[in-house]
Amino acid sequence: MRITHDALLKIAKETVEKRFAHDPRVTAVFLVGSLRPDHASVESASDVDLLVLHNGELPRDREIVKLSNEYHLDIAYEDVSHYAHPRELRGEGWRGWAMWDPRLLFQRGRFFEYTQSVVRAQFEEPVNIITRSRFFEEKARSAWSEMQFDFESIRPLKVLEAFFNAANSLVSLNGAPIPERKLMAEFPARAQALDQSELIHTAFECVSKNVSVENIRNLLPGWEKAFSTASQSPSDLRLHPVRLSYYRASIESQLASDTPRSALWTMLHSWALAVDNNNLPEDQIQAWQSVCIETGWDAVQLHERLQALDEFLDGMEEILEQVSADNGL
Repeated sequence: MRITHDALLKIAKETVEKRFAHDPRVTAVFLVGSLRPDHASVESASDVDLLVLHNGELPRDREIVKLSNEYHLDIAYEDVSHYAHPRELRGEGWRGWAMWDPRLLFQRGRFFEYTQSVVRAQFEEPVNIITRSRFFEEKARSAWSEMQFDFESIRPLKVLEAFFNAANSLVSLNGAPIPERKLMAEFPARAQALDQSELIHTAFECVSKNVSVENIRNLLPGWEKAFSTASQSPSDLRLHPVRLSYYRASIESQLASDTPRSALWTMLHSWALAVDNNNLPEDQIQAWQSVCIETGWDAVQLHERLQALDEFLDGMEEILEQVSADNGL
C-alpha cells in the first residue's frame, strides 16, 4: 500500500475524533512537524506529530502509536496552562513555533484563534527572535559549564544534546528549530543563509572527528543492533521499536545526499541514547566503546568535543551581541 500525505492526515483526524474529541479535559489537538504543510512530501519512514493540550493532570507526557513498520504517531501531551500567556510564547524556542502555524485538528471553544493571533503579533520582532535564540544558547552553555567543572559528569549523550541546543540557537535566528533526526542535514544551509558558514566546520567538530562515509556505513549494523536491543525495554520513547525504521531511513537518506557526513549525527545521537538506556550486553558496550575511539568520543578525545562546543557557543554569543547591538537592544 502506498502511503500518502492524505492517508496519514486521515489517520491523524480519525485518531483525534476517536480518542480526544469527546474528552472534556482536552482543550485542543494540533498536527505539527514535517507533515503539517498541505503539500508536504512523505518520506519512506516518518512520524505523524500530534500535540495534545490537556486541561488538568496529564495522562502521560508522550506516546508512540505504531501504524506500520515505517510510520507511527508521535503524540506529545502538554498542560494547556503552558500556553496561557501567548505573549511569552513569542520567546519560547519550541512552543512559540508550535503555535505559529500548526494544523488545527480539534479545539474546545476558540482557544487557538486567540492564542495564535497574540503569538504571531511581533513574533518576528528582533527582541523575540533573539529571545528564542538565547532560549537554546543558555541551555547549551549551562550544560557545557556543568561538564567543564565536573569532568565525571561528561558522557557523549550529554555533549551531543548540548550541541543540539547550540545548533538550534543559531538557526532560530532565521526560522524554526531543527528536529533531532535532521539536525546536521539542514544545519549547513541554515548557517549559510545567515552568512555564518564558519560555524559549519565547528559544528561538525562538535559531532565527531573526521570520519569517512565508508566508515559511517560500516557502523550501521552495530548501531542497528544496539538500537534494537535498547528498544526491547526503552526508558526513553525515542527508542521505541517502531522508530528503528524512522532513524535508519534518515541515516540512509543522508548517506546518499550531498552531505553524507551529516548522517553521523543521527547515528551517534540515537546510539548514545541506546547506551544510556542501560540494557545493552557487554559485547554491545564494547562495540560502542570502539565506535567512540573511532569517532572521537572516548575519554581521551572528549575534551576536543567540549572545546569545539565552547568555540561554537563563543561564536553564538558574539553573533547575539552583534544582532542585539544592530537592533538597539
